[in-house]
Amino acid sequence: MTQKKDFSLSQDELDSFISLVTRTTGIIPRESHKTGIKTYIEKILSKNSFSPSEYKNLLGTNPKLLSELINASTVNETYFFREEKQFSILKEKIFPQWKASFGTMPIRVWSAACSYGEEAYSISLLAHECGVTADITASDINSEVLEHCKSGIFLGSSIRQMDGQSFKNLLSAYQREDRRVEFSDQIKNPIHTKKINLAQIDSPETESILPKSQNIIFLRNVFIYFSQELRARILRTISEKCMCDGGILFVSMSEIAQLDSSVVPPSLETVMDGKVFYFTKKSAATVKQEF
Repeated sequence: MTQKKDFSLSQDELDSFISLVTRTTGIIPRESHKTGIKTYIEKILSKNSFSPSEYKNLLGTNPKLLSELINASTVNETYFFREEKQFSILKEKIFPQWKASFGTMPIRVWSAACSYGEEAYSISLLAHECGVTADITASDINSEVLEHCKSGIFLGSSIRQMDGQSFKNLLSAYQREDRRVEFSDQIKNPIHTKKINLAQIDSPETESILPKSQNIIFLRNVFIYFSQELRARILRTISEKCMCDGGILFVSMSEIAQLDSSVVPPSLETVMDGKVFYFTKKSAATVKQEF
């Protein structure tokens, strides 16, 4: 029996794979993140007895292998009701105003870069609690996390002891004895998943599947991995193609400093509501008057 060879990537070889990941996904991995990508690639090389050049050539011709590398390269850290002050705005202001104005008409919400789906389920659960009908799109580039999102079952670690505590009572009805959270169809059914690569958001292929006329978009904790050029393209396309007039875009509070006038299009207006930051989309007439 031939013994499988253990591979160790050189720095140049790793950099070449990182460049491929960045070109494909837009993600610029941090140093700690690169370590995980390196480990994954070395395991693939050892398991299949590929040389680095053979594997790289296969990535160009085998979509399944490329998808698996992308899945291994994305960051999927999230939990229920993350940055709970933003959810408080939904509960206290946005959802009640929607219900008063539109009754049972569905409010369209896009959880972009949804990871395993805790954000989308937090939105669905809160909408249900507020008596609001929601139509929620949960998207990610990672096909594995989208499958997990569809299941509606989460580990107890998706509930944090600090952030999100204001809404912990909403989750208790769905917690099992093993501490896992399993949602009912009533909470699952408003959520539908899509595989969307934000790095290609303005390509014709991606544009055709983008959620349109969205009332609320959550796009949080992703801009830290993108270049300024990609941040600008994403925000411009979301504003032009995905948001309705008056629509709201939530980003992470930790990303505010990275989103200045060099990347935020004129159609988006910054709003500070107490300690909560978000963008709203101006009407086309308002933008025209400003120029």
